[in-house]
Amino acid sequence: MKKTVEEKKIILTHPVSGIERKIDKNIYIAFKQAILQSLKGSNGKTFTELSTDVKKIILLKKPDFKRSIPWYTISIRLDLETKGIVETFSLKGKKLNRLKNNFAR
Repeated sequence: MKKTVEEKKIILTHPVSGIERKIDKNIYIAFKQAILQSLKGSNGKTFTELSTDVKKIILLKKPDFKRSIPWYTISIRLDLETKGIVETFSLKGKKLNRLKNNFAR
């Protein structure tokens, strides 16, 4: 039975600290898709813009989702940064997020 529970979890890794955290696989997939959808075609979004987009997308798909959408957004965005899918950069004093070149298409 324990193996079944483990198979339904995904390990998130922080790109700087390397700290790992397990979360539900279905939540991970939903947030990853929402983040990618928000950033696709964008030259960069602030975390607030990204989080607002993700909240709209998640609540359309899962209207009864009661957990912290900003927490999941930042945690999964950081994991996507660790995996080389998303990057953070600064432009005119703003910290922005975007898809890395090979994932932007």
